[in-house]
Amino acid sequence: AFSAVLATTYLSEKFDDGWKERWVESKHKGAEAGDFEWTAGEFYNDAEADKGIKTSQNARFYGLSAKFDKFSNEGKTLYIQFSVKHEQSIDCGGGYVKLFPSGLDQTDMHGESPYNIMFGPDICGPGTKKVHVIFTYKGKNHLIKKDIRCKDDVYTHLYTLVVNP
Repeated sequence: AFSAVLATTYLSEKFDDGWKERWVESKHKGAEAGDFEWTAGEFYNDAEADKGIKTSQNARFYGLSAKFDKFSNEGKTLYIQFSVKHEQSIDCGGGYVKLFPSGLDQTDMHGESPYNIMFGPDICGPGTKKVHVIFTYKGKNHLIKKDIRCKDDVYTHLYTLVVNP
């Protein structure tokens, strides 16, 4: 049997050369903000092809955003997928993807900026190692009830969220 799938990709990013021109870094935290670094990191297959961005300093705030065309997934399945590699022995931190409304002030993006979906790993000490999935509806955050554990090792992990209609 053979089947075909038609899909629309709204954002695809490999963080290759030129990524800084496609992304806006938040300036909200000022001196508490850390810098992103373009590197393959300590573990890679191909030093050039495997380059991506990483946070360069511990205990700092980081925020990047990129605009894409408005869309609706009404009646359609939405997939959000990204990879995270925590090379340092992480004690407390996260690697989230947030889908914001189109009116976001990208240079002032911060933790309290309203979002539609938040998804990704959160690690804080030995007790918190979970994947957050939060939907905002009519101004209220709705967390999923399922407990999804995340890894806290130094390897690359692929996170995929499937939102069915």
